[in-house]
Order: sequence, then C-alpha cells, then structure tokens
Amino acid sequence: MSIQRPLGPIGHCSARLRRLLAIEEEEALGRTVRVRRNVRDAVKDRKPRGNRWSRSPDFAVPGAFSARFVSVDGKVTFDFTFEAVSKTSDGGCQIKTRDGIQQLKARAPKDHDAYIDRPGAVEVTISPDGFDRYAVRPSATEAIDGERAVFSNISPDPRERQAYWQAVHDHERTPGVDRLTLAPENASRDAWQALASAPDVPEAVRDIAAAFATARGKRKTRSIPLVDLAIDGPAARKLAKTLATILGTGKNKKKAVRVSEGRGGRTQYRLTAEFPDGLDAAGRRTVTQAICDRLDSFGIMYVAAIHAPDHHNDRRNHHLHLACHDRPARKIGDRWDFTIAEIVEGQHGRVRYPYAQKKVADWSRDRDGGNHRDYGTTMVAEMRAFFADRCNEELDRLGVTRKFHPGTLRSLGCDRDGQKPLGTRAAPLEAVGVPTARGVDNAELLWSALLREAWTAAEERAKARAALRRRLAEAERRFAEGTVVDQAHVAAIRDLTARLDAADAVLRQHDAECAEYDVTLAMARARPDKTITVCRRILKAIGEGMADSAEQRANAAIAARADAAEAFLASIAAVERDHTPVLAKYRTAVTASQTEVEAITDAATPLIERPAPARTLEPARPDPRATLEALFDRIMTDDIPILPPEGTVTGYRVPGVTRVEFAALTTPALAEMAQKRLAALADIQAKRMTAAAKHLASVGTKVLTRAAADGDPDAARTLKHVRAYGAHPVYLRALAEAQKTEPPVTAPAEKTGRTWRDFIGGLLGHNPPVQPSTPIEPTPQPPVPEPARDAALSPRDEAIAALAAAILADPALRVAEGKHGLVIDTADAPDWRMSADVFADAPAVRDAMRRRHAAPWLDHSAVERNRLLADLRAALMSAARPPLRKVGEQWNVDLPDKRLAALVTRWRGYDCLDALLTDVDHQRRGTGVDRYVVEGSTSVGTGDATVSHVPDLGTDRGDGLHDDRAFVPMGWEDRGRGRDGGR
Repeated sequence: MSIQRPLGPIGHCSARLRRLLAIEEEEALGRTVRVRRNVRDAVKDRKPRGNRWSRSPDFAVPGAFSARFVSVDGKVTFDFTFEAVSKTSDGGCQIKTRDGIQQLKARAPKDHDAYIDRPGAVEVTISPDGFDRYAVRPSATEAIDGERAVFSNISPDPRERQAYWQAVHDHERTPGVDRLTLAPENASRDAWQALASAPDVPEAVRDIAAAFATARGKRKTRSIPLVDLAIDGPAARKLAKTLATILGTGKNKKKAVRVSEGRGGRTQYRLTAEFPDGLDAAGRRTVTQAICDRLDSFGIMYVAAIHAPDHHNDRRNHHLHLACHDRPARKIGDRWDFTIAEIVEGQHGRVRYPYAQKKVADWSRDRDGGNHRDYGTTMVAEMRAFFADRCNEELDRLGVTRKFHPGTLRSLGCDRDGQKPLGTRAAPLEAVGVPTARGVDNAELLWSALLREAWTAAEERAKARAALRRRLAEAERRFAEGTVVDQAHVAAIRDLTARLDAADAVLRQHDAECAEYDVTLAMARARPDKTITVCRRILKAIGEGMADSAEQRANAAIAARADAAEAFLASIAAVERDHTPVLAKYRTAVTASQTEVEAITDAATPLIERPAPARTLEPARPDPRATLEALFDRIMTDDIPILPPEGTVTGYRVPGVTRVEFAALTTPALAEMAQKRLAALADIQAKRMTAAAKHLASVGTKVLTRAAADGDPDAARTLKHVRAYGAHPVYLRALAEAQKTEPPVTAPAEKTGRTWRDFIGGLLGHNPPVQPSTPIEPTPQPPVPEPARDAALSPRDEAIAALAAAILADPALRVAEGKHGLVIDTADAPDWRMSADVFADAPAVRDAMRRRHAAPWLDHSAVERNRLLADLRAALMSAARPPLRKVGEQWNVDLPDKRLAALVTRWRGYDCLDALLTDVDHQRRGTGVDRYVVEGSTSVGTGDATVSHVPDLGTDRGDGLHDDRAFVPMGWEDRGRGRDGGR
C-alpha cells in the first residue's frame, strides 16, 4: 500500500540518504524500516563459507548498532546470562542457552580466540573444564597491582580446578536412554486405530496404537527406547510430528506422542555479566567479591574471573565470567569427597559415596513445590537485581550518574522490542560489514523503533504547544472584563499567543523532519562506522604485534575493508554537503523556535495560574464552641503537643493555633472549660510520651525504624509520637528516665540455619550478614522527624520533593544568581550535588529556588540567625542615639557596625527581625507593651486563669518559608504574633 506523505525541504534530504540504503522507501515513509526483499534473500541464501575477511560486505544494509537507550533518570539495561550445563547419555554434555539446547563435546577445543568478538556466546562450544581455562586465561583476565582478577574456592591452581570439573562431570548422574512416549488419553480410539493401520510407521508403534484402540478400562502410557527404533534424537522428533499429524493432534497442547529425553546431572552453571561503563577496577573487584562471598557462604563451589577488553573488543567491554556447582565439596587427601566410593557389603557391584555432601536443595527447586522453571526464572531475575545493586553502589562511590536497571527496556519506558542475540557466527560478520539474516532482523527492529520514537516525540511537543495555546485562550477569557490591571494581563497574553503561533508554524513544518533526518543519518552510518572501528583496532594490534597469525595474514584484506567502509561514508558525506545550506537554515529556525516556546512557557505560567478576579465575600463569624471542638479533635488527630503551665503562666498552651482558635480559647465564657479539656488531653499525651520513650529506649532508633518499615504498627505508632512530641519537656524527662533503667540494646544474634530464601534475600540486599553482637548505645536525643512521604508519589517525584524541601531547610544548600538565572550551589552540601544536577529544572525545585533566593536568612542555621539577631539587639540597645526610624512599613537603621546595618536591609521580610526591631523601638521609647519570655508565647489574663498561645514551631508565613521564633533563646522578647500575623 502506498503511503502518501508530503516531504518538506529536510524530508527530501532524508529521502536522498535513504536511496543510498537497501531499504523500501514506501515503508520508510510510514516510519518503518524494511530491507529490500532481493537483498534479504541474498543474505539468507549466502553460503557460510570462508572467514569474515573473504566474504563481501554490504554497507547499504543498515546495521543494528546504536547508542544504548538511557531513561530520563539515567538508567540503562545490561547483558546478564545464566546458563546450565548437564550431562548427556553419550558421555558428553549439553547447555541450555537463550537460543535453545546445544550439544557440547566431551573435550571441546581450547582455542576460541575466533569467537572473542562476543565472549558471552563462546560458552556454547566448550566443556566445563574448558570453560574454566577460558574464563581465567591470562590474556583476558584483568590485573590490579599485578594480581589477576581470579576468584575461586576450589583451588588457585588451574590444573586442580580443571580436574575438579572433570570429576564433577564423571560422577554426576548419567541420563537414561531417550524414549518415544505415547499417551493414550490425548487421542481418541479411532485415531489410535488409524495410526495402527498407517503404512510407513514402525511396527512397535503400530502394536501399541492397536492396543490403545482395542483395550478396555484404564490404559497406561507406553514408551519405546529410541535404540529399539534404530533412530536418533532428531529423527525421533521428526517421527513424533508425523505421528501427531496422523492422530490429528498436531496443534494440541497435550501431545499424544512426544520424545522424552533422559535427564542427566547438572555439571556446571555459568554466569556472564557486563560491568557498567565508568566503573573502575576496584569497583569491579568489589562487585565480584560480593557475589563470590554470597555463594561461598552457602557452600557453592565457584571460579570467577573479570575480563578486560583486548583489540577484539570495545574498550568498555569489561565483563564477568563465573562458573559454579551447587554441591559443596572438600578435599580428602588428594581426592574430592564426592569421588570416594565404598563397596556395599552383601550387594555385588554396588557402591556408595559416604563423604559426598548434599546439593544446595533450594538452588534450583522451590521448597513450596512450585514449578521449577518459574522458580529458576525468578532466581535469575533476583541475581540480576543483586548484581545491578552492587554495581550501582560502586557507581555512587565514584559519582557516576548513569546506573544499571535490572528490568526490561519496556520497564524503563522504552517501547522497543529486544534484539535477538547474534551468536558466535553472526557477530564477527556483522562487526566487519557482512550482513546476516539475524542482523537484518535486528536492524529492522531497531531503526523502525527509533524512527517511531523520533516522530512520536515531535508529536508530543506539538500537543504540548497546542495545550499551552488553549490555556492562554482560557486565561484571556477570564481577564477579558476585569480591571485595568486585568486588561494589561490580556494584552500580555495576546502577545504571547502571537509569538507561540509563529514558533508553532515553523515547528509543525520542520521539527519532525529534523528528527527523522538525524535517525536516517545515524542508520546510514551505523554499519560502516562499526566496520571502520573494528578494522582500525585490529590493524593497530597487528602493528603492535598483539594480533594472532590469522589476522596478520589477513592484514591486506582488513585494510581494504576499512577503505571500502570509508568510501561508503564519503558518499553519505557528499549528500550532507549538497544539502548543508538547506539543513543549516531550517535547523537554525527549529532551534530558535524551540527556545522561543520555552521562553513563552515560562512567561505564560504566572499569567495562566493567576486566579480570576472575584468579589471578596464577607467571612462568616465563627462559632467559638465549634471552633474549640474542632481544635480538640485536631490536637488528638495530628498529635499537636500541649505545653503545661510554667512559671507565671498558669494555663495550658497549644502551639500553632490560628487567630480564630486563640480567640475561642480566650473567650471568658469558654476559658475554664477549655483549660479542663486541655488538661485531660495533656494527660493522654503524657501517657503516649512515656510509652514512646520506654519503647525507644528499649530497642533503639535503628531497630524501631526498621520494624516500622516492615509494617509493625506499634513501632510506627512510637515513631509517630516521637516525631510529634520530640521536643516536649515531659517526653525528654521520660526518655532520660527510661535510658537509666533500660538495659543496653544489643543486635540480634546471627541465625545459624539459613534457607534458599535467606540466600535470595541476601542477593537482593534484604538480609545482609549480621555482625557480631555489640552493645548499641541508646540515642541520647530524640530522632529528627522525617518528612512524611506520599505513598502515591513515584520515586522521581519523591526525590524532587525532597530536594525542594532541602532548598528551603538546609543552610548548606545555597541559591545564587548564575549566568542564565538562579542556580543551586552545592559546594557545602555534596550529598545533594547529583539531585541538583538532575532535578534543577523541575517546577517545584525552581519555585523553591526563587523562594530561597528571596529569603537570604535561610543561608544561616537557626543558631547562627539567633546569634546575629542577639548581636543586633545588643548594638541597638547600646546605641547612644536613637538608631531606629520607621518609614512606611520599613525600618531604617543607623549603626556604626555596617555589617549589622546591612543585615537589616538584606533580611527585610524576616518575621523575627521585624519583631526584634519593633520591641527594641518600644523599649527605647519607654512604652508599656506586654512582654513575655516564653518562646514566642502570648499570655492573656482571663480572671483566675491565664491562657498562653505559643506560635507553631514551623509557622507558615504564606510563602512556604518557616518562622524560627520558637528557637529564640530565653530572655528574648517577641510580639507573639500567631499564624495570621497578629492577634
């Protein structure tokens, strides 16, 4: 079907590039890459003869080479394979790989340098002891300070390890013969009768089929050894398909005829995993040692080696090879314990192995009796997650932001199908420009996905522009009939809309085509670029004398291959040069338009979010009694601490009440009732504080936090009360008493009996090895309350919220003017450097930066702020002449200490500063203002009782920044304004 899509100027450039490639143009216009049929057939029919240098390349076929997908939070997937080798009835072995089961020879070749281009695939051609030699060969293993990166609990001597693997192979269970199995219940009697009468069917099969057709009652499944049929495994599988066709059960999931292979013992497990780019040699050793330590703790025998890249590989190709066996073993003399046999008395020819240890049962079998295949899949996934976690820990140490993700591409948000492994034959060919059938399939998958992603991203940007224009139109309608100020907003909105329309016209025509051109150019360069890189690397090795003899003989062919690839790249460069004026013109226009859209978005946000003009309604007069009832409910629900009478204050006080609530508390008709209720609630809170203090002192903060994370409701309730009442004097006294009476907290003793679930939990980091029991000192201070997390937030949103909160609360984080606006200064807060780099453009973080920059006092801790204000008060009170003068709402200060005078100007808007200046002014003028020394409290006389109001420890001033009046040292005086700014 022809796809009609008009091409713009850049679209014609892409079309000319595509004509250099062997792909279908009509399919490409539909955002799909398909190699031309005649080229695909030639690739499929090409005979696999000759080495990769004697076979002809085809650079017009796109190569499946591209940069690895990276998610928005810097995560990538990685290669991790886990395969099992088992014994076969002919004395050899077989391995189960991603491509299926492949047979191995009993003594596979030792020389496998020809397969080095893809080390993970070479395992299918070597036996267990050959794999040991391959994995730890000196030419490939990495060395740190002269020590080769080889790890083993079998033996440091490679000959002893090879003898161990051969002994494992010899003593594992030898499978029985393969059989042809016939299940009578999976076919009808008529079908079995038809099979019994069919010609060209082995007589033994016809006899069993006739018995199934005529027998009465229950019929048992029958099996025929393949040796009796004089056929091998492939012939038996072909015969089973023929018999299923005769029976009419070819598509039936319950097969009436199947080939049952004898199961042999597992002789080796093989793990191959790539290390992340950016991880140093010490980090690779640490990760490998962590895996080996976990295996060693369960008695699993292993040998592991870290491979460094050579001239056959990319410089980033550091990877891990690990071979292991799940039967613990030890040397007795010069023999392994599982090889020592004893004759069983009274039973001729029977022997036993008394010293052989049992295999780790939970390694491959679910203790709950689940499907072993599903269990094995889960086990491998959890080992992959453990490897990723250990690598990410080392990357954190190095400050590398790109991390491993143990899941699939789709779990990262990438809508691509995974490529199929090339294998040991196709990978070397593809690397030097020779297309293969599987390589063509992978290239079609990859470039089709990249084309779709490029167009989809452009379409999403277009939708965002359309949504922005709709919001601008809605804002214009809201302010259309407003005041003069609203009319100014309308004019600004119309100007932004006109600018947006102009930018959108350019982007709708050229944005998607620019993205398509970039993908097309990368697709055209992929195969020749890869070929040139490989050829140059091998030619360099030849020049340095590091190449093998086959590569040295092919020196001229390798150089010619590189020249051919460069010639193809020159033809692509010629197309680029021809279209450079057009490309430069429209690329510049697209870049400028995208920048304009970003600027319009920033300018439009405050106009769009500005509320519509509305008439202010008269607030209803609150009912004091209802207000008090609501306050009492809030005190118990939110654990708002009630402060007891203290000093001259005879009434109970509640921090953080609003002006309305304070008025209700001090209403003469309700004051006595309010004090009684507060006293009763204070008793309840005192019991909560005492219980929380005893619980915390008895188990410790770490144990309590861990128990709460595991879902313990008592621990969660204790932490909630500690965070709410942590600064309350009753709680502090109860904690001090509990710490005197409770015994020291000790870590739980290490468990001796561990299971496979413990093993898997350890792999995931859930149950790290327990250290020896040591006393844990109780925390002398109450734990710092942690900000509550919304369970509905994603990890990214939680990280953004944490950074925004830290900007407003952590004095070590600074916000300064940069070249292009506000920037976060993390020089004194290195722990936040990574988050600041990643999330600096998030709206919540940008808003926090603006608010932090407008509040310079937050660059100092509460202690420093109090000290500076104390210095200012002392200077003001000791000034010889009046130092304060208020002009409008602002204070002018005349002090000889210019540092303190500048402090008043820079901290303008800080509530504590304003309260201090007001109080000093009143004192110097000699006015009779009520004063108090309770931290930010206000006392109001009500007959024989006094109700004091203490502002909230973190009173919100409306802009999200917190007032620190509660931390003013004793002796300071404040006006005690409530949440609303006054009484």
